[in-house]
Parts: sequence; C-alpha cells; structure tokens
Amino acid sequence: MRGDHELPPLRELDPALSDGVRQVVVVLADGLGVGQLERLCAHGEVPFLASLLERARRKDDAQLFEATSVFPSTTAAAITTMNTARTPQEHGNIAYFIWLEEFSQVTQMLRWGRATQRRGSYFDDPALDPRRFALVPSIHARIRERGGRSYLIEPELFRHEAMTRMHASEAEFVGYVLPSTLGVRIGQLLDQRPWGGAPAYVYAYWAGIDTAAHLYGPRSPEHSAEASLFDRAMERAFAGRVHGDTLVLLTADHGHAEVDPQQLIDIEGDQDLRALLRAPVAGEPRLVFLHTDRADAVRGHLERRWPGAFTIFDREDAIAEGLFGRGDPSVARRRIGEVCAMLDGQRAATLVRVDGQAVHHRGAHGGMTADEMRVPVLAWRS
Repeated sequence: MRGDHELPPLRELDPALSDGVRQVVVVLADGLGVGQLERLCAHGEVPFLASLLERARRKDDAQLFEATSVFPSTTAAAITTMNTARTPQEHGNIAYFIWLEEFSQVTQMLRWGRATQRRGSYFDDPALDPRRFALVPSIHARIRERGGRSYLIEPELFRHEAMTRMHASEAEFVGYVLPSTLGVRIGQLLDQRPWGGAPAYVYAYWAGIDTAAHLYGPRSPEHSAEASLFDRAMERAFAGRVHGDTLVLLTADHGHAEVDPQQLIDIEGDQDLRALLRAPVAGEPRLVFLHTDRADAVRGHLERRWPGAFTIFDREDAIAEGLFGRGDPSVARRRIGEVCAMLDGQRAATLVRVDGQAVHHRGAHGGMTADEMRVPVLAWRS
C-alpha cells in the first residue's frame, strides 16, 4: 500500500502483532478520545476494553498508541482520511459544514446536502454521480488492485450515503440495523472468511458514543451507557478468539470537548459579521471558516464583539504550517475561507440553523485541544 502519496506505516508496531497477518480489522468508535477511554476504564464502564489495555501494559499480544486526529478534528475529515489514506487538504472533505462553490451552498459533508436541512443529498438526483466529486482514490480500490478484499460494516442507513458512494464503493458493504449487531457482524465475517485465501481489510463503525457525547456531554451517564454497549459488542466480536492471523486496530476519529450550551456564540446570527463576508459562515462549532475579502475587518469585528473568545489565524498561514495536511491546496483554499476562528474552553459556535433551529450540544470537536485531538490506537491479535 506504500507509494508516493501514502503516509508512513504505524511506527513501532510490535512485530509479534504484524507478522503473519492475513486480515486487518479496523474498528472506529466515533468520538471516543483518549481522555474519555481512560475515564471509562477507571470507572469500570468498559471492562473488555480495560482488559485489552491491561494486556497492552503487560505487552501481552496487545499494544496501545496515542495518536492525534487530523485537523479539523471531525468525522467528515477523519473518516475520509481513513477511506483514502490522504489528508484533508488532499481529499477536500475538510469540515462538517463547507461552502461548496460547486453547489453555491453551505453543505453538510457527510451526506453532501444542504446544511440548513436535516435530510437530503445533492446526489438524490440520479444525474449526479458522487464519484465525480471525489478528489482522490479510495484505499478500497487499491486493495482490490492488489488482489485483496475489503469490507465495510456500517449502519444500513449508510449503504447509499454520499460518503460511502464516493470513497468506499469498491468495498463490500455489510450493514446492520441495531448497534448491538455490530459485534455479531464482525464475528460472522471472521468465522466465515468469505475472502478465502486473499488478504482482507475490514472496517467497522460505531456511531453512538459520538452522538451521546454531543447530546449529553462526554462525562455524562448517557455517554458511559453507550460506551458500555460498545464494549459488549467488542467482547462479542473478539473475546475467546485465540492469537490468530487477524490484527485488530481500535481507534477513533476524534475526541470531545465538554461545552456549555449557555456559552454558545451565535456566529450565524451576527448580521454585522455577515455583511463582511462573501459567503455564509461554515466550518465546525469549534473552528469557524470565514470567506471574506476584508480579512482585517473580520478579525477586528470578532475581537471587539467577542474579546478573547477566538484564536484567529489566516488560512494561508495554516496551509503553510501544514495544519490541514499536505499536497495541492487549491481546493482547500476555496473551501476553508480566508479567516479561521478557533474556540477552546467550554465554548462553541452556531454556524447553521438546521430546519430553523440552533443546535445546543454539550460535547463538541473540530478544534485543537487535547480532548478533541488525542485518539487511541489499540492493537491486538485475534
């Protein structure tokens, strides 16, 4: 899989974990940052994962790495990177809300649809092929070219979603309806091995931890309850399997910062700011993209209106520093906006009113705090 564009392999992986591997299973727990995992283990909420972490501590066929997410620390960017092995600057799915010149709309980038509406995709129009808008090839195409097989275990609702069609159409889709079925589907694939003697890559996705963190907060009992369900699914999938020819990697796309809905900054409703922009605000609740021809005026307005709330930086400086990755920045320039305004602490911003309503979350991400950026990579043989 190495080439001119691929990132280097996972450093310092114990050879005992990689030697003789015939299939790799990547489990992505959306929104499960390192800090959250540590707290959940300490409180006894995830006993199976805690046992794996203890094995990693003893170097008993398991290993734990602490990684940083892509920037922005968000699902649209990170999962596209997972499916392409390219950075956000290269693949263009840079944030959850992006101003797309192609459609003259702020777009929700998971479903590629109008951000102000909860449902719908541009690709509901059968004349539009989402693959035409993919800037880079998928890893699934490269796996197939090399004689391997790849599988996606995701909610059935994702089967025809834009992200799947754009960046994973070459993989075999294995859907599930109930979250409790995820562990069953993983176990079935490992038992049945429909790939025969070919090398195989399996990607499995769990959404609920992220949802619970957004709605209730990353320290809430609801978050703990959802993590416990995930832990049970992992136990069902992997417990009792002897050291075999499968490498399992459990990771996340980002973590969560705890935010206070009472401190929400209504960027979208600021008409004085809007008058300085040539397109609506976009980005993330913790990282605002501002498309403007009056960068100094925008910066001054933010500093006067919300003194000390934002870390403000120029798009070109961020690109030069490699914050969004590497490669040709031409698409990134169109999608990021000239001014970036990042939040930390317990603050987040309203960028879009969805079906006329502002979202009041208690957990958020997209910024650069440790809670948002630090993600686990837990490896073991199964």
